[in-house]
Amino acid sequence: MKHSNIFLSLYLIPIISVLLFSGCKDPFDMNGPENATSSDTQKFMMIAEKSASVNSFTPNYSDEQAMALSGSLQKDLYPIRIGQKMKLVDKSLTLTKDSTSALGTLIQKYDGELIIDGSFQKPTLGINARVDTTIHKTFSTSITRIIKYKKVSNTGNDTLDWKVTAVSLPNGGTLGNNIQLIKMTLTTQDGTNVVVDDPNNYFFLVGDEKKDDEDFDNHNFEIGFGFFSGHGWKNLLTWYRKNQPVTLTVEVLSASPDPDLLTVTYGAMMNGNAKAKDKFDLVSSVQQGTSYKKVYERKWYTNSHSARMHAVVNAMPRTAAYDTDSSVEEKTWGIPYRVK
Repeated sequence: MKHSNIFLSLYLIPIISVLLFSGCKDPFDMNGPENATSSDTQKFMMIAEKSASVNSFTPNYSDEQAMALSGSLQKDLYPIRIGQKMKLVDKSLTLTKDSTSALGTLIQKYDGELIIDGSFQKPTLGINARVDTTIHKTFSTSITRIIKYKKVSNTGNDTLDWKVTAVSLPNGGTLGNNIQLIKMTLTTQDGTNVVVDDPNNYFFLVGDEKKDDEDFDNHNFEIGFGFFSGHGWKNLLTWYRKNQPVTLTVEVLSASPDPDLLTVTYGAMMNGNAKAKDKFDLVSSVQQGTSYKKVYERKWYTNSHSARMHAVVNAMPRTAAYDTDSSVEEKTWGIPYRVK
């Protein structure tokens, strides 16, 4: 009996050790490069998660409540309204830092569900057409952002000593090369425009996120390596007045001669309410080798109240929405803007 107990103990000890190790492992465990410890990375992830500027993208990314009219083209399924529901399932932060500054690459992975209200009969009443079927397509995608940090104090607590100072625009999507976003241009009524061709190299400085919106001092806006005077979120280059028309032009490279499906979701507050979603119109299409360079355009109006917003552009091949058997391929860019 004594020998049996010894054998049982020796057998159970390694099993219990494995279970304890597995049970304590953080599913969101983050590993940085050699000059940043795992503890460092976790603290800097906490700092990023508390930043309203980092989080401003999310409310318009999941747009299930902003089902959009997509029009009807001759295909098996005729979409009438389209939305997507996004769930964050994983995140990682790669961090490099010195004594006064740090740079993090944040990758957020999402499980998405594309929801298509449509009909197998060609609709004739536009958005009021009768829906006779709803299709749900699942997909996985990721969003990448570059985050700049600055050391502002020396308490010994990294979550207090460091703050987010700048955030790149979001850039991401699913696997596949059937559609690619090339350039995005926002043009105001007076002709002023902002051009983005590499979201992760386009930074906006967040300033002091706890200050009152009426404080307009000592903030900047940065594109690539240049600086523009202003107040960060308060005086972005994408700074608009209330109810102002803005034309959003998007260039894509597509594998298909058919019109793709491009949408913009905008207007949501941090709680996700009051969002709207519009479909782009195809302006031009030129074949380049085996691909097609296309230009899409959409005019939308800013909110009627002062707020900080984040517009999200999604592009997907036509088959993703019009063919019940096709998988979802999607590319996503985001851009912050302020209404004053």
